[in-house]
Order: sequence, then C-alpha cells, then structure tokens
Amino acid sequence: MDLVAIFKALGQPQRYALFLDLLKGDGSSCCADVAPDESACCVIDFTQRHRLAQSTISHHLQVLVDAGLITVERRGTYRVYQVNQPMWESFQRHVASLTACVDTEHRGAMGQIPHA
Repeated sequence: MDLVAIFKALGQPQRYALFLDLLKGDGSSCCADVAPDESACCVIDFTQRHRLAQSTISHHLQVLVDAGLITVERRGTYRVYQVNQPMWESFQRHVASLTACVDTEHRGAMGQIPHA
C-alpha cells in the first residue's frame, strides 16, 4: 500500500468528492451493465452528478485507480468503477493506528496534544 499516493489522491478536492460519491454507493448507476444492488458507477454517472468534463473525471478516476483506492472493470462499452474495499479497509486501519499512536505517546498530562 502506497500511503503517499493514497493521501495525494484524496488530497485533491474534486477527486475526494468523486471518491466519496463512489464510497456512498447509492446503487443509482445509469449504466446498463451495473446491477441495481451494486455499488459501482461509470463515468456517465459522475458527469451527471458533478460539474466536471468527462475527460477530467476520467483523469481523476485513473489517479484513484493508480493509488489502489478503486478498481476498474470493462463491461461491454463501459468502464465500471468500484471502491477497492480491502485497500480502503487497510487504509482506514492504518489511519486508526496513527490516531492510537498519537493518543498514547504524545498526549501531555492534561490529555492534550502539545503544540509545536
């Protein structure tokens, strides 16, 4: 897992919004090759929900794919995107371990994180 690539991918506001859209997975894809109960989207779905050009959305999705946060699968003429659940869960565990580390090692006597 490339943590820097994940943080960079999620650090861009438009890309973060696209990822959150995919993460919530409301099952409302307009692509014929996506089942109603499937948490997946194609670029057409994103262009309907976000004020971005198709090429911009495709670029942002590719960055998320390269970071390992989402997967892409070709289905007929569509490219269908889904959250890479094992990677996302691993990333969440890592972030939680950082929080636990800060909680136990860097809190002062009053339970506050010291200011630099």
